[in-house]
Amino acid sequence: MNLQFLQNIWQCEALRGAIATVLSPVGIGVSALLAALLLISCAESVESRALALANVETVEADEKVQQKVTEYQARVRTDPTDPTAIGNLGVIYELHGFSEEALLAYELATTLQPDEFSWPYYHSILLAARFDLEQAIEKVSAAIERDPEYAPAWLQKGKFLLDSSRFDEALACFEHAAEISDDPYTQLGQAHAHMGLNDPIAALAAIARTGELEQHVNVQRLRASALIRSGDRELGSKLLSGLPNAAPIRWADPVAERKNEHAVDHLIVKLSQAVRLIRSRAFGPALLLLSELRDEYPTNKHVLHLLSSVYELRGEANQALKILEEGIQLHPDFYVLRTGAASLLRAQGDRLGAIRQLDKAIEIDPKLHWAYSQKAQLLMEEKRWLEASNLLDQAIGLKDDDPDLYTYLGICLGFMDRWPEAANLYRVATSIDPEHVPAYINLARAETILQNEDEALKALDSAKLHGASAAMLASVEEQRIRIKRMQIETVSQ
Repeated sequence: MNLQFLQNIWQCEALRGAIATVLSPVGIGVSALLAALLLISCAESVESRALALANVETVEADEKVQQKVTEYQARVRTDPTDPTAIGNLGVIYELHGFSEEALLAYELATTLQPDEFSWPYYHSILLAARFDLEQAIEKVSAAIERDPEYAPAWLQKGKFLLDSSRFDEALACFEHAAEISDDPYTQLGQAHAHMGLNDPIAALAAIARTGELEQHVNVQRLRASALIRSGDRELGSKLLSGLPNAAPIRWADPVAERKNEHAVDHLIVKLSQAVRLIRSRAFGPALLLLSELRDEYPTNKHVLHLLSSVYELRGEANQALKILEEGIQLHPDFYVLRTGAASLLRAQGDRLGAIRQLDKAIEIDPKLHWAYSQKAQLLMEEKRWLEASNLLDQAIGLKDDDPDLYTYLGICLGFMDRWPEAANLYRVATSIDPEHVPAYINLARAETILQNEDEALKALDSAKLHGASAAMLASVEEQRIRIKRMQIETVSQ
């Protein structure tokens, strides 16, 4: 029986109780046999739990993820008492969405390798991500016992304590971290703790010690709050005015970052998760996830694009545009950023800036039908009907099954007094999408001008059937009355 085996066995509380029974004067004999059996069963328990982890089904995961997990599972099956193999299996489980299994793996790896820092440390971070702060604090404290000089662990513990409103303890953690590290977050953490302790003056002093970090938006927001709470409402309110949202501030953590070495297309997995959150309109969690990804991949074009999209969906257009502009500087040929920026610029009334971005996008890829459409709509707002119609013709040449394109082109031709062609384009749009309300509304208007009353009424009936609002129908009816009145007046003249 080797030393490692004995160390593993000693982790079992039931076993320790059994050994105590064996050592008692009345426990000799049957109790000794029972203790021996417990020795065997506990040893098998660790192995059996590891083997169970190594046989978890991951069929819902991406194929590449399944292959990688299978590889890590095989290592554990080869030696179910290897703490590194089990811990790394936990890492790959965590990175790819199997958090329950990851927690168990970290627990087993710690049991098998009680002096190792990383397993309880990873355990604590995952627990905190699952909002189990009490256990997270317990685990990170255990990790710190193993390596008290690793400053990021003190920062993690301080953050967990802050989130638990244990401000005195959090302050002590950040103060100790400042003794062993020059990371500016040690000062920022102290500022947050002082605010929690209702000491804004001390918070302002800590903020002043954050160095370059003091210019970060989140630090400025904290400073403004401290100023207001200290009585300087005017300066604090002025500082708060117009501050955009920004990603949470993180500190360097080499041990935690080592987990990414085990990821399979880690970025792709996280981006897919972000897209799912956006589609379900869970914008808060999506923003948090993408902000964390931006910390890991600060120049990745897909991260920047999705992050800007979330800000836009949250109504934070300025922040969305800022991120897109940063992305365009980094990736000038990634046209998605340019078409996104064009939409935001248009909404802000900067048509020239929007057109400039769209022209560049079309230059990058002349087959972007939606870029032609976007530019055409901008020109329509300026009543540049001929130029807009030419762009829409080009867009239809690239995508001939988009009812919106035919509807926009019909509008342009209508303003150019080419009503028969316009009506025909609206009919094409409704043939592509029989529920396309804008096409029916515009067709009703065109048929009225062409004095085809029966066709106009049919178009209105179709618009109503497919969901046109009462207000929209009333507006069209008013326009039709004016059109008919003008026609009568023209004839009478």
